[in-house]
Amino acid sequence: MLTMDEIKYLKRMHEREGCSIREIMRRTGYHYQTVRKYLNKDDFNKPIPVPAKRSSLLDPLKPVIDEWLKEDKKVPRKQRHTAKRVYERLQEEYSEELAVKYRTVVSYVSQKKRELNTDHQKSYLPLVHQAGEAQIDFGQFVYYDQFETMQNGMKLTMSFPYSNAAYCQIFHGENQECLLQGIRNIIEHMGAVPYRMVFDNLSAAVVQMGRGHERILSEPFSRFMAHYGIEAFFCNPASGWEKGNVENKVGYERRTMFVPVPTITDFHRFNEQLFQFSEEDHQRNHYRKGEKIQSLFEEDKTAMIRLNPVPYEIYRFESRIADKYGKVMFDDNRYSSSPKMAKQTVYVRATSDQVFLLDEQYQVITEHERLYGKGQESMNWLPYLELMSKRPTAIKYTGFYEQLPDIWKNYLNELGTNQKREILLKLQIMLQEHDMKTATDALEMALSNGVRDAESILTAYHRLVQPLLWMQPMQLQSDIAQMPSFQTDNRQYDCFFNKEKVI
Repeated sequence: MLTMDEIKYLKRMHEREGCSIREIMRRTGYHYQTVRKYLNKDDFNKPIPVPAKRSSLLDPLKPVIDEWLKEDKKVPRKQRHTAKRVYERLQEEYSEELAVKYRTVVSYVSQKKRELNTDHQKSYLPLVHQAGEAQIDFGQFVYYDQFETMQNGMKLTMSFPYSNAAYCQIFHGENQECLLQGIRNIIEHMGAVPYRMVFDNLSAAVVQMGRGHERILSEPFSRFMAHYGIEAFFCNPASGWEKGNVENKVGYERRTMFVPVPTITDFHRFNEQLFQFSEEDHQRNHYRKGEKIQSLFEEDKTAMIRLNPVPYEIYRFESRIADKYGKVMFDDNRYSSSPKMAKQTVYVRATSDQVFLLDEQYQVITEHERLYGKGQESMNWLPYLELMSKRPTAIKYTGFYEQLPDIWKNYLNELGTNQKREILLKLQIMLQEHDMKTATDALEMALSNGVRDAESILTAYHRLVQPLLWMQPMQLQSDIAQMPSFQTDNRQYDCFFNKEKVI
């Protein structure tokens, strides 16, 4: 299997230099099938080819060939003209004007494709804003969480300089998962992909800087760009003006969408609202062109490339060795797995907002909200309840006990060892299906009814989560048959009680 850099090199030779497969084979030494496999890979979108001019007997037909090749830009790569197909069409449609052989047509088509590619490259100069181009940047903002505490967040903005439109998404950080997830959210919302994106030299993408605009990119970032057919361009160091449009948009969005400071309890829901806010902003006029931003943005989207129907899965996958408590370190923060995993290999699958801990069969042990910062700990106590039930006297000295509501603390303090063991196992059942609030409601219901044993508390829990359905009264028909009534006469039995007993 070739590396992403090698695949990129193959595609550059084929698409930008116009090299044939045999020429690539000669230069690289790769097998024909290997070159063809990666050139035809469905998960990548091939950039538009291009050529050069040459005078010959083919000159009268060159405008026709040029038009065909230009029209090829609008169709998928696999449905574009090959040199053979061009020659066949010339024979079919322009047989009298065609005064050259097949090789001449092949040579011209190859040169013309290189020329078109060169022209397309020239349009990618910095600060020349073509339709379908985007700029990317992170910006900081503040918000209130569910406890009305002010927190810091990061906002990813994607702007389109041609139309001055923009979209943004919010995250807790600015790592690679946040960057790629934000881009994916926006392009999926648009249903189209900018053919070129301009970035800072952010560490989430750039591993090492080379000369000029040469960059060594991280493997996941390169794979994401290739998956969606995006060309990544990086600014010169300390040259923010090279992406001035998105720099301005970051501040504009912060002043309009985040003033006053919002209260955000669900980032996913707020990101959906941000799409709506952005599209409402598109209804104003462009600051210089005098047209609606929305109208210009339609031109932007027309120039973009199609969205790959195969979604790119964004996550980081690493292995860790759990400590004696079954906890693992990831990004300078600690996450709990299970006491059964102590000193065992645990796999970490981290997205932009979640961390999943997996066993060696890649089965999920626990999941956590991803922590941003350093020295923090996320503890999921559910896998530890079984161990606590075996050592119930130690529960009072655990962090789990400190996090319990007061009603649970008071209840546990009144129980004996065996009773604690039993209720901890029942609590494990409740927390596997629901949250602590539901378990607390069940405890309150049981205590209010005068019962305190573990089975009664579990029964109360089941009544809460699976309420009984009350039967509706039976509706009887009005034309029920009337049965005749009978009078009972018990006088005939009196004779039996009045007779004397016979000896």
